[in-house]
Amino acid sequence: MGQNQFELVIFDCDGVLVDSEPIINRIFAETLTEAGFPITYAEVTQKFIGKSLKTCLEIIETSYNKPLPKNFMELCKEREMAPLEKEIKPVPGISEVLEQITLPKCVASNNSHRHIQMVLKLTGLLDKFDGKIYSANDVLRPKPFPDVYLYAAEQMNTNPEYCAVIEDSVPGVQAASAAGMTVFGYAYHSDVSQQAVVRRCTALFEAGAKIVFNDMRQLSQLL
Repeated sequence: MGQNQFELVIFDCDGVLVDSEPIINRIFAETLTEAGFPITYAEVTQKFIGKSLKTCLEIIETSYNKPLPKNFMELCKEREMAPLEKEIKPVPGISEVLEQITLPKCVASNNSHRHIQMVLKLTGLLDKFDGKIYSANDVLRPKPFPDVYLYAAEQMNTNPEYCAVIEDSVPGVQAASAAGMTVFGYAYHSDVSQQAVVRRCTALFEAGAKIVFNDMRQLSQLL
């Protein structure tokens, strides 16, 4: 498919535009451990990559057979703020790629509007997507359901089959595939080993990604 056959490029946010996952996973592991649910950073990255927070919390409560503290999600969000503000960076190469892609672009994420706005602002990417940000909070069901992708396409007046989606997680790839879009799986993460990247490539392919790539700078060619 040549660039002229796509009419819209939809980006996931965390892990695709901003390199926030290492920070969020670290805080999540620390906060869980302190709350009496001991888990390591490595376990969090393996078990929960790309799942919605709600799903992660359900898995934890089931596996430890006890409820999490009531305010656990708020606590995580509060504790993420300072490290995100200090440490968050754009995904390597993304700024150049956003300059090169002339097609209309938007963001579709499982995260809240507040989070998406904050991380894009901190990384200097917000003006690239101003007013074109869609959250799973806008729809009934989060990824892996296709709702947020279908909603983004509808808001951008584009038929799903002409949408290219850039995703780094299995639920995200499943969501975009279910929406009838062409998915490009981004498999690189600064905080995982080469082996983990290979596992991730395979998982993204199996979930329905048409092409899997490791370097964001390749994206404009791939499209």
